[in-house]
Amino acid sequence: MADAAPQVAPADGSASSGRTWYEWAGGVYSYAQQQLNSFMGWEDLDVIDPESEKAKKGEDTPAGLLDQERKQAWGTRQFQQYIGADVTSLLSVPVWIMEPFTILQKAAEIMEYTHLLDQADATEDEFDRFALVAAYCVSPFGAAERAWKPFNPILGETFELEVGEGVRYLAEQVSHHPPICAAHAENAHFHYDLVSAPTTRFLGNSLEVYPYGRTRITLLKSGEVFTLVPPNAMVNNIVIGRTWVDAYGPLNLACVTTGAKCRLDFKPCGWFGYGRYEFEGYVTSKEGVKKVKLTGKWNSTVDAVRCDPEGNPLPDAPVKRLWNCTPKPQGDYYSFTHFAHKLNSSEGITAPLPSDSRRRPDRSKLVLGEMVAAGSEKVRLEEMQRAEKRERERRSDGWVPRWFKKVEEPKLYEGELELAKVPFWEFTGDYIQRPRGEALPAAEVDGKGFNPWQYPDLHERI
Repeated sequence: MADAAPQVAPADGSASSGRTWYEWAGGVYSYAQQQLNSFMGWEDLDVIDPESEKAKKGEDTPAGLLDQERKQAWGTRQFQQYIGADVTSLLSVPVWIMEPFTILQKAAEIMEYTHLLDQADATEDEFDRFALVAAYCVSPFGAAERAWKPFNPILGETFELEVGEGVRYLAEQVSHHPPICAAHAENAHFHYDLVSAPTTRFLGNSLEVYPYGRTRITLLKSGEVFTLVPPNAMVNNIVIGRTWVDAYGPLNLACVTTGAKCRLDFKPCGWFGYGRYEFEGYVTSKEGVKKVKLTGKWNSTVDAVRCDPEGNPLPDAPVKRLWNCTPKPQGDYYSFTHFAHKLNSSEGITAPLPSDSRRRPDRSKLVLGEMVAAGSEKVRLEEMQRAEKRERERRSDGWVPRWFKKVEEPKLYEGELELAKVPFWEFTGDYIQRPRGEALPAAEVDGKGFNPWQYPDLHERI
């Protein structure tokens, strides 16, 4: 199957596939859709794609080149067996549905617009400050339209980043079953803490994503602590059609220090794309009085205006654009943002930990478009992880993360998920105190020296 995959574009987003791929795949979509509809009893039902007109105009749709593999996987029940299941932690998924990125790197995409938190920390007015924090919490959705699956992190894998005004970020995979990552970032203006334990439900031709987790943002000047519960997401047309992502439902943000709250309602995409990307909501005081109205599109903009208690903009109140999504590269095979390419690059960075995602050989091979080699390396890493588990069980050893510690009885704020769904992992601070390594050439980091292992000697024979 891997041999039938198209050549992957290099990380700079240059062109990859010849026109013949589109000609070859032209009839596959109709045939595959017909077969799926017949199998499911949907002969008269069309797959609705909100960007179908765009597709008809012949614009590049790299994911469409994989229709044959998707149809074959469905026909062999590779997908069918998972209907209704949580597929978050599945290891043995084919490389052709994956992007050269790990879940730890994907979590780091929220670090792109940290200047919004810097601005919030320097803002005197409580509600203007809250509006900037809300804009920051919307901003990662600007990179949320990619439908490729990132690599599941190996237990103990890390990802580190230096960005913005002195921001240092570290994420670590702290649990494998269930898959949980913990992350921390800080600079002179804010602290950001995340525990991410998402679950999914596979629905046949779509995947519903429940972003279970715990996010806390602390502004250092005011001492305010904010908690976030993001909306759900749906990945549509996984098996048949042009894959696209929708975010829908409430985004709830609370300042546990002052009692102020913000609810932004993300509208689900309607027929023919009606309402796609749109959201609207308010920052309210502790007493529930509306103070700031927020509107925009979660993939591009956030606007704010002061409002009266009924939510109407105040006379002559200016509408402020709080966030603009940075334009994305054109024709990028994986629809990466410029920031995603930065996260995937080893150029000009301090030598990361041996456990860093950049060092993964499967991710590195996929960047180069070497799908067969990437698949082989992925299988090899998975087997090494299974061998680690067997060895721990044989020795009756436990496993302890290096940079985070589990807290059994933490203080939970109103609205945060219970520990049974999202355990509490706390940043130890040891990473910030460690001496930084020297910069290395990218060729000595990218895909080289990956070592998150508890028993390194065990893997010499694998």
